[in-house]
Amino acid sequence: GVFIEPEALILKSNARVMSLQDGTAKMSKSAENDLSRINMLDTPDEIRRKIKKCKTDSLKGVGYDPERPEANNLLGIYEAMTGMTKEQVAAEAATWTGWGTFKPLLADAIISHLEPIQQRYKEITEDKEYVTSVLAEGAEAANTIATRTLDNTKRSMGFAVPGDKPKF
Repeated sequence: GVFIEPEALILKSNARVMSLQDGTAKMSKSAENDLSRINMLDTPDEIRRKIKKCKTDSLKGVGYDPERPEANNLLGIYEAMTGMTKEQVAAEAATWTGWGTFKPLLADAIISHLEPIQQRYKEITEDKEYVTSVLAEGAEAANTIATRTLDNTKRSMGFAVPGDKPKF
């Protein structure tokens, strides 16, 4: 085939991170409310503020429950940030007295997880020559692949492509 369908590399656990303001809505960078998401370049103070203000329920305790979308979402984020399993997080959650105990732990886990990414981003963006060279190499590679794909598409539709031998 000319077009190969890519396979997703999404882990099943936490494949969808939900909004910090609505545990039933997907987290989105285009959402109007900035408090609904953690941005990759948010400062530690911004992350702490967003987690402190994120929506939770009024039920006692912190734990997984199909009827508690916000709790499931925040615990799922904690899972992803710490590398812990759902079972490990559930066991740890049983020791927390409530959201006041959990939210600082979650904020710290997010900050720790994003710190090396943010540091690398800063290093890369400060080296303008490197960024320019990577963009140029990427453009050249993409152009090569796109040209090949376009030529193959034209051939599969019965069109001749410059450089092809004539078929009589």
